Amino acid sequence: MNRKGFTLIELLVVIGIIGILTAFLVPMLMGVQDRAKEAGVKSVMHSVQIAVESYNMENGSYPIASGISLFNLVDNYLKVGGYMITVPKNPFTGKAYEEADVAGKITYTCSADDNKYTLTAYKRDGSTKIQELTNM
Repeated sequence: MNRKGFTLIELLVVIGIIGILTAFLVPMLMGVQDRAKEAGVKSVMHSVQIAVESYNMENGSYPIASGISLFNLVDNYLKVGGYMITVPKNPFTGKAYEEADVAGKITYTCSADDNKYTLTAYKRDGSTKIQELTNM
């Protein structure tokens, strides 16, 4: 008798191999998505840095603030002079940055004493720094 097809054992072996490969690949792919979103946050930071520098060129100083969110920086300082028209989108949420954002948050600090600003971006957890940009 000449049968065509796969045996139950062969199918179970193939399913087992696919399961093992999936167990290794899924965590790797999740990390890739976060790294891509973190790169998006860095891109937003660069755009904000250009807007802050433009603000300085026209006003002779940087916006003075301490630890404000990107939403407040854009809404209170950068929109007013047309340096940024809208609040950028947060790569982690896909929506415009909000005051309460934790994942991908960006904060801004500038001291009136030395006119030095710092932009700080955070990962998904809201506490681990991705990048820090400064003018000094």
